[in-house]
Amino acid sequence: MDYDQEQPQESSSHGMCAALLTDAPWNSKSVIAAAVATVGGLASWVADLTSPAVVGIGGSYLGGFFFGWAFRRFLKMAALITGGLLTCIAVLEDTGWIDLDWTAVETHISHAIAAAHQGAEGLKHILSGYLPSTGAGAVGMFFGFRKR
Repeated sequence: MDYDQEQPQESSSHGMCAALLTDAPWNSKSVIAAAVATVGGLASWVADLTSPAVVGIGGSYLGGFFFGWAFRRFLKMAALITGGLLTCIAVLEDTGWIDLDWTAVETHISHAIAAAHQGAEGLKHILSGYLPSTGAGAVGMFFGFRKR
């Protein structure tokens, strides 16, 4: 091995950003197609040739795709953090450093699930009024979440 050649060193922040964006969502064919359709629809709408429906549907797809991509990244990090916290809690409770009232924890969790369910029902009623855009956003979110 030749030790005379120096290897370029990357900063850790540059490496972290590069790792985060290794498979950037804007490189996807569907995102490029939706962006072209959205820009074309915006241009024809500004020229008063068509309605703004193409812009709304294309923009909803793009927003859903980016949201799904970011949500997948968030879920990976949240799963790691949650696993670490649960492990720490289990170790601390096993060693006797803490004593948890599991019935109170279960009650808080059931209240949080009920509140989330109630919020989701309200969101469902709001989004049903914007069905074409909601459908495009949901499809974009699905494909963005699947993007590896």
